[in-house]
Amino acid sequence: MPVLVTGATGCIGRALVPRLIETGGQVRVYIRRDEPSYRSRGVKVAIGDADHEGRLESALEQVHTLVHLVGGPLPDRGVTVEWLNLDTIQVALRAAVNAEVRRVLFCSQVGADPAATHPYLAAAGRAEEAVRGSGLEHAILRCAPVLGPGSALAMLLERGVPSRRRSAKLNPVAVADVAAALASADTRDTEMRGTWDLGGPVVVTIEDLVARAGVRRGILSRAPGGLADLYARDSVADAEQAAAQFGLRLTPLDEALAGI
Repeated sequence: MPVLVTGATGCIGRALVPRLIETGGQVRVYIRRDEPSYRSRGVKVAIGDADHEGRLESALEQVHTLVHLVGGPLPDRGVTVEWLNLDTIQVALRAAVNAEVRRVLFCSQVGADPAATHPYLAAAGRAEEAVRGSGLEHAILRCAPVLGPGSALAMLLERGVPSRRRSAKLNPVAVADVAAALASADTRDTEMRGTWDLGGPVVVTIEDLVARAGVRRGILSRAPGGLADLYARDSVADAEQAAAQFGLRLTPLDEALAGI
């Protein structure tokens, strides 16, 4: 059955689309700018803004599963965290309902809560509520910080972590494992409605992660885009939930670090 991925040029999208192609079904992407590498692999590419409901609805015609990957803690200039992480999923859900999509897959963040003090976690919490209230089949993955090329955590490690922020605990999850969980959820032939944590197999502090990554140490006074505030709190997901549900073999931490 056809599947459409929004935000397909981001860290998770670039890991997911090749996996979906391997399953043999029709793969579509909805992105802001053309991506010839996708077209060359037989992917159907639709171009449009994330909040253009009509264009997205057209792209979703006869689609079984919508994978919504627009979002994250680092909005572009002129874009708010709430627009990126809440408004876009609300638009996508309306388009999906109108196009009679059956299932939506959504990547959230461990700690997401509408009452959270951090704006990203609050927006993600409200987005989860929107998905659950849509009436569509759904799988929500509450991910620990993702390790992969271009991810927010990779950016934080590359640019340096202020020393005062290094005691927080997290269990980073490899982007390949996130992609594997989404691909498994797409091909599930039974109805699904649920929320599952997805984390890596090892809990470390930011201090430990910096040392294992071998990157330069805390030379910044402030991490970009408020990342320091986000990762100043523990971000530990239950590593067993999604792994058991979707049949994952979680990637070892050092292997995940080698891939960024």
